[in-house]
Amino acid sequence: MTRLGPAALLILSALCSCTRNAAPPPSSPRLTAIPAPAIDRGPTSYEGEIGGLSQEDVEEQFTALRPRLIECVRSASQRLSWIGGRVTMRMRTDRAGHVRWVYLTDSTLGDRDTERCVLRVVQSKTWPRPLSGEGLAEASFDVDPSEAPRALPSYKSALLAQRARAATSKCRKGLSGPFQATAYIGPAGEVIAAGVAPPNEKGEQASDCIVDALRELRIGTVFAMDRSSAAKTTFPIP
Repeated sequence: MTRLGPAALLILSALCSCTRNAAPPPSSPRLTAIPAPAIDRGPTSYEGEIGGLSQEDVEEQFTALRPRLIECVRSASQRLSWIGGRVTMRMRTDRAGHVRWVYLTDSTLGDRDTERCVLRVVQSKTWPRPLSGEGLAEASFDVDPSEAPRALPSYKSALLAQRARAATSKCRKGLSGPFQATAYIGPAGEVIAAGVAPPNEKGEQASDCIVDALRELRIGTVFAMDRSSAAKTTFPIP
């Protein structure tokens, strides 16, 4: 089952080696604002739905959130020492800079509680006001685990994906597009933790239901000897 371990180090922009005794301070985050359509500054009063958003301002705001994002991961690593992976978020803000929606376009963290923490941090922030219309931005970061998990054998991963598709069908409620799931599997084949990235912002509402269904799955013995290990796998749920 889960073994406690030292806190995982959030690496923003570049990965580094982490040790149990000491770790270098995290570097600055790598952030990318989605290019906005050109703004018409002529005499017309037309204003597009998506307006200009300063990439520099967005990067500055994400940098300010770094300590809170680090805390999301550190908290999870106390119960899940293998946590790590890549997270990419997309958000849309209204004209006052408030978040209308945010979702994970990619996540291999494998822990829904941590993913929710990250989303709450982003939602709680007031962002730069778009020059016109509403704003659209994207950002990503990487997490280096304090203890590397094993890779789940391919046949076990295929079995999990097959069972996940049937178990999560009730959660979709008409949503189209694949979800990307990441799970940590214990020695007996139990799902220790799981996370998911939806196909769009509407799919975020179904993510909790999907993860709850994944946690109920079992795929049989994975490790016959080492009871303290965990394996990790990422797979699509069509």
